[in-house]
Amino acid sequence: MSTDWKNDHANAANASIEHELVEGVIEEFMDNIGLADKGLPAYGIRKVARYAAMVARAHALGFDPNLLRMSNSEATSHQLDLAARAVALGIPVHMIEADPDA
Repeated sequence: MSTDWKNDHANAANASIEHELVEGVIEEFMDNIGLADKGLPAYGIRKVARYAAMVARAHALGFDPNLLRMSNSEATSHQLDLAARAVALGIPVHMIEADPDA
């Protein structure tokens, strides 16, 4: 199954979290807890908001949000695509093949 619809869904959810209301609340929260708007904590807060937006949108559209999860073959394909893009950019990539009997 193609993941194009999943990407479209995620992109639409991203538009929601980039809205000034959501951005304002995120900035206020980070300021209240003393976090700079950079680094892993800021990334994590936005990641939670992104997933919440995707789940809320799935509910609004009437489908099970678990359908957004990648299958094993989708995840493998995505990882290989990321690795290929890194190689094309000159970034060293080391692949470790899992033992199928493990």
